[in-house]
Amino acid sequence: MKTVRELLQDADPLQDEPVWPTEERDLRRQAVLAAASGLHSRVEGRSKSRIAVFSTVAVAAIFALLLVFRVWSPFVRDVQAAVHFEVRLAEDHPGPGLREAKVAGSERSIYLHDEIIVDNGDIAEARVVRQEGASQYVISMEFKPSGAEKMQAATGNHIGKPIAILIDGKVVMAPLVRTPIDASAVISDDFTKAQAERIVKGMRIQ
Repeated sequence: MKTVRELLQDADPLQDEPVWPTEERDLRRQAVLAAASGLHSRVEGRSKSRIAVFSTVAVAAIFALLLVFRVWSPFVRDVQAAVHFEVRLAEDHPGPGLREAKVAGSERSIYLHDEIIVDNGDIAEARVVRQEGASQYVISMEFKPSGAEKMQAATGNHIGKPIAILIDGKVVMAPLVRTPIDASAVISDDFTKAQAERIVKGMRIQ
């Protein structure tokens, strides 16, 4: 009776295979490696192809969105930008802690205090008013009670000195304070109707 070792040797499927010379084995090994490399290249090529297709689709989608926006934008209502309104006390002469500013449309310089007296949040109502006998428009404002109180307290101690009205950081006017200002004010800068309406709408955005 055969031993287990002998039975395993008889069952070896490679025992009848011929013994290949070294050069032949090397050629076969190179053929197997070349086939595997070709398979890897095909897989890598497919991956790159998928990435290229995805990139093309993404670019096309972005272009389509831009095209749609360009076509429809004329029909979309213009986005109204906020207008920053503020009132500051000012001086005619430089001094410690004051910042120089030019009054729009003139060579006049005034010197602003740092403190903002009122801003957009203090406005209760703003409207466009046409100047009598002129094509220019002014902006009439009503302050909230808290804003009126701040204006009265600040201007009451500033009689005979300028008060600066700024829109988007630009001094549009700097009238002298004749009497304390409280509940209302008027901005006059030779606005056209469109300019005045834009400012009034922007003042309402906080």
